Amino acid sequence: MPPFRSLASSPMGSDQVIPTSTPVDFTTLDLLPYGVVVVDANGVILFYNRREEQISGMARDHVLGRNFFTEVAPCTAVQAFQGRFRNMMEQGIEREEFRFVFPFAQGPRTVQISLQPFTKDGGHLCVIFVADLTERELMLQKILQNQRFSELGSVAAMVAHNFNNLLAVIQMSAEMAGQEAVPPAAQVQLKRVQKAVNDGVALVNRFRAIAQSGQTLVSEVVGLDGAVASAADFARQYAEKMQALDGRKVELLVQDSATPLKILGDAAEIRELILNLLRNAIDAIPDKGAVCITIMAEGSVAVLDILDNGTGMTQEVQERIFTPMFTTKGDQGTGLGLASAHAAIRRHGGSISVQSAPGRGSRFRIEFPLI
Repeated sequence: MPPFRSLASSPMGSDQVIPTSTPVDFTTLDLLPYGVVVVDANGVILFYNRREEQISGMARDHVLGRNFFTEVAPCTAVQAFQGRFRNMMEQGIEREEFRFVFPFAQGPRTVQISLQPFTKDGGHLCVIFVADLTERELMLQKILQNQRFSELGSVAAMVAHNFNNLLAVIQMSAEMAGQEAVPPAAQVQLKRVQKAVNDGVALVNRFRAIAQSGQTLVSEVVGLDGAVASAADFARQYAEKMQALDGRKVELLVQDSATPLKILGDAAEIRELILNLLRNAIDAIPDKGAVCITIMAEGSVAVLDILDNGTGMTQEVQERIFTPMFTTKGDQGTGLGLASAHAAIRRHGGSISVQSAPGRGSRFRIEFPLI
């Protein structure tokens, strides 16, 4: 660390503290890529570099001369920080390092704190180094997510072959049953089975395409209203099954667009991702409620809103719901539904966002480019 240069006109005794009004020049610290705060033994801020202004969102002129612990950052998280600072200054500890989540004005961020005491002209000071770890942790999460997707791709390639054989058996059995004299209601169910099998075959083909070329070919004109209607049909069957199992009652409401909306993509994949979202919405309702699906056009994009009045999610859960293998359903969940839906939406050039709060339900908004 470069030597600090004091502009004080007279030296101070060894047992004195530099007063707040003493001008101290720490200009060199403005060039460092991490936050730097210099305080006296009482916690009064003598210097606040530019990077710390960016991290905290507070201007230097606003904090200089104020007590860091009681005026600038008076929060529960800083109380433990203040205790460690006092112990270090009183007991002559050479260095302290720790990390915690700091509630900055623009949102909580994970920071690494390093405390380094020193003396200047007989006064006891402390330099606080602040490293913002939030962006680094986000990058690590993305790397981990990519690794998980790679692992899932390897597993999917192995499963696809066996799954395709199972689908062939189901399809053949459904076709044979359809040729028999069965009641009309059973015929309807058999047609649904055949449609699901066809979507399953398309899913296997997508896995193979990804394994061979790294991407899927998306070139089919898809009516979004029709895809939603088909997915909602399967979702209603799922809701009826849940009602039979645990008594919950969930109503599905679909509001079609004023005019038919056409997008470019894979019809089976779009139906599958919508069904995944609807099933998650149903699962989020513990007793009785509704899932509302709205389709509309906004400029050059088709917008699909899925709104439920279920339990809702915390901010922490919302940040992780699209991560493969993450689930809030315990043993009942796979952690793949929302992750695969998110990947499929991105492959179609679309986007997905979520708004939620505990006890207030959730709204998922999907946007696809219109033809």
